[in-house]
Amino acid sequence: MRWFPVLVLAVSVVAAEPDRCTAIIVGAAASTTGAPMTTQTADCSNCDFRIVKVPRQSHAPGAMRDVVLVSQDYPRYVGNDHGPAYAANALESGLFNWSATPVIGQIPQVNTTFAYLDGVYGVMNEHQVAFGESTCGARLWAKPRSQGGKALFDIVELSRVAMERATTAREAIVLMGHLAETHGYYGCSWEGDDVFAESGETLTVTDMEEAWIFHILPDDTGASAVWVAQRVPPTDIAAVANQFVIRAVDLNDPANFLGSANMYAVAQRNGFWDGDDIYDFDFTASFAMVREHPNQYYSTRRVWRVFELASPGLALSPTTDIFATDYPFSVPPTTKLGPQDLMRFQRDHYEGTAFDLTTDKASGPYGDPDRFSAGIDGGDGQFERAISLFRTAYSFVTAAHASNPLHGLVWFGPYAPHATTYVPIFAAVNQTPDAASRGSLRRFDNSTLFWANALVGNYGGRFYKFTSPVIRAASLEVESSALAAQAAVQARAELLASTEGKEAAVAFLTTTSATATATALANTQQLFATLVTQFHDGYVMSNLTSESMGITPMGYPRWWLENVGYYYEDGTEIRVVAGALVGAVLTITVLSLAAGFYFGWAVARKQNTYISY
Repeated sequence: MRWFPVLVLAVSVVAAEPDRCTAIIVGAAASTTGAPMTTQTADCSNCDFRIVKVPRQSHAPGAMRDVVLVSQDYPRYVGNDHGPAYAANALESGLFNWSATPVIGQIPQVNTTFAYLDGVYGVMNEHQVAFGESTCGARLWAKPRSQGGKALFDIVELSRVAMERATTAREAIVLMGHLAETHGYYGCSWEGDDVFAESGETLTVTDMEEAWIFHILPDDTGASAVWVAQRVPPTDIAAVANQFVIRAVDLNDPANFLGSANMYAVAQRNGFWDGDDIYDFDFTASFAMVREHPNQYYSTRRVWRVFELASPGLALSPTTDIFATDYPFSVPPTTKLGPQDLMRFQRDHYEGTAFDLTTDKASGPYGDPDRFSAGIDGGDGQFERAISLFRTAYSFVTAAHASNPLHGLVWFGPYAPHATTYVPIFAAVNQTPDAASRGSLRRFDNSTLFWANALVGNYGGRFYKFTSPVIRAASLEVESSALAAQAAVQARAELLASTEGKEAAVAFLTTTSATATATALANTQQLFATLVTQFHDGYVMSNLTSESMGITPMGYPRWWLENVGYYYEDGTEIRVVAGALVGAVLTITVLSLAAGFYFGWAVARKQNTYISY
């Protein structure tokens, strides 16, 4: 980049695994709800897993809005500008004396800012504008103002400002694009090896009617941004998995495309595009970071899997090229999709495919789908990357209502999708449920959803092929009950709003969300006890309420026993035993010779002594 010489300041940079998320988005006509849906798996090993409510606020004329330096780990924000949940006195005590999050600039404030649910990024506001997120590698990167750069905004602050000010998805996109172009954009990493891998971003953006995918990256000056957005057809589903997916762009078609006018010039002057024919311009090919073997399927295979799950008859190859040029931007699902379908997609480990993480050798004897970091000896290898991941801070499915913003909600699931239970949290709540709005990675707390789910996930992974059906059944029971209750909950909220006022309806939805969360927490706590009781020490326990309890060994599959050298007739085992026997014989022979030599020497010495005397 041309502005590369900068002063490097000493800052705290995340050393944990990067934030690499999967986002899915569904158009209104493809949704059983009649409104768009979007998702996110916040696959971040060190992220703040809380979901909190930022209240609607009024501001004095001429007020300024602080823009803070991005932080994703706990506490992601400390201050008084985003409601009581982020105040210093709301933090966990006895850990660290955190100060206010650093402010790196300001923009003019608006008179009124909207209420919204906030996670690592903005989630859903009172007008049902909702975001999913997926970090994408890009070919340009920038630094924030306070770290020797020129950029003011990252994707977190852009999402928050959009939550505060936008009433539609289109408004949110145009606002974020304008702010980034005007004040500069930077990715969440600006030092180390991940500056390119973390420099681009995608937000999936929905409202009550439309669904969009928004891409952004820094420009080549470090003081502005390049961005584009494409509308997802109402009949379709699309997915983003850490790589841009928008290809051809037509800014003369504002019904389907929005973007910065500088994208062509930036691409051409950096050699990303030849500039010969604007109709041949490809946003992804121009600006996306190139993933090379063996990492080339890290992103594309998840997109393939989402399309395959939504439309099983679709003939797409899982071994596409690095930018999946033969994949469509979006596809129509075979049947309409509901929130529970998207929960299922997020729990996927490629089950039943050639890439199934529960059946390969790395899954061990009991089908554990988790693939931890390979560490310093990992080299250039690569495990398959599934949608569900052990290091997920939280995942969610947003469900806007087609006509009444009071009913917009988020199905929120802390920890890994395959070990979580999704709970309904309405965007209108006065405050988010206690078990979902507290806690950190710094201290175990079984009264929070994250840690209760983490217990289930970590223990369940040990005997996964036995525990997984039990975990799924327990989660499904709670989720199905909550889904079935939605019609009655909505009817009650509407009645309260019409007879007692909106405040009464909001109070009811707040209590409903809290009750659903408490039910899920109690169910998960009991589930952990059930798992430990039924599956432990290599046994499956059954008939626990009968006079005679059943105890059945889990056993090991033959392929695993063969691989670890269990069978004596295994050639490797024979060679090891034979080698040990030969070694023992040689050792005994050498020791015998040495002993013979010693005794011979001792006798000769004794005889010589007698002669001397």
